[in-house]
Amino acid sequence: MNIAELRPVIIGGGNLGGAVARGLFRAGIRPVVVQHEGPNFQGLVADGIETYSTISEALPYASGPVFIALKPWLMQPYCRENADALAGKTVVSCAALVNLDLLTACAPKSHWGRVMPNIASAVGAGFTGVVCGSWSDDETETVLALCRSFGDAVLIAEKDLDGVISLSGSAIAYVFELLEGFIQGGLAVGMKADVSLKAGIATLKGAAELAAARGLHPAALKDAVCTPGGTTIAGCRSLQQNGFKSAFIEALVATAEKSQAGTKAFAQAANK
Repeated sequence: MNIAELRPVIIGGGNLGGAVARGLFRAGIRPVVVQHEGPNFQGLVADGIETYSTISEALPYASGPVFIALKPWLMQPYCRENADALAGKTVVSCAALVNLDLLTACAPKSHWGRVMPNIASAVGAGFTGVVCGSWSDDETETVLALCRSFGDAVLIAEKDLDGVISLSGSAIAYVFELLEGFIQGGLAVGMKADVSLKAGIATLKGAAELAAARGLHPAALKDAVCTPGGTTIAGCRSLQQNGFKSAFIEALVATAEKSQAGTKAFAQAANK
């Protein structure tokens, strides 16, 4: 399978759909995006990505899976309205909350699965959880290969998707909170904001790459930086006193619980 020969459809060119489209394009794959006219449409066109206003305009130029990156409350009506166009196709939902049973009920002749990427997909540094649903083995491998073209991707069960939403889909925002903290902390000790941001980006990137390369538990890497009575252990002590790790864990749990509650609410509404 040569995924570079595919032309996957991306329905929805907003923050997430646009990130997937740009990640694929960056990897040498030419997606076809469906997005109504407006700033997102113009931004995709400016980046050289083929973009149409409707699925009927896009499909003649497409081949391979159809990714649907719409808001959860738009998924069911859109899929019902376009069930005929989606029939027989490998359809990939990028939406949170709407489970496979609901998606299949909307377009029963489609082959359904779900993914949860994040916005770092735009620069080839995303993480995607992939749920194969009713895909064949070949369809699953194709979707995995496409997702791996813009970052890392792992096959998971649908029950674990709320965790992926928490740990990567939403948690990237918490990392941006940390980067903002680098700026504010730098200002507090007399550093310029631009220098502080560069230091923060380099430090986060370096820590992640070191953890990936060494394969050690993060605690071991942290301990390697701490010297007896030194500056680092003083900072770690302050983080612990102020509940840094606990606050981060609670943010992840709150995100997952919100996702679980939303999924349950969507299912209950569909059964009424």
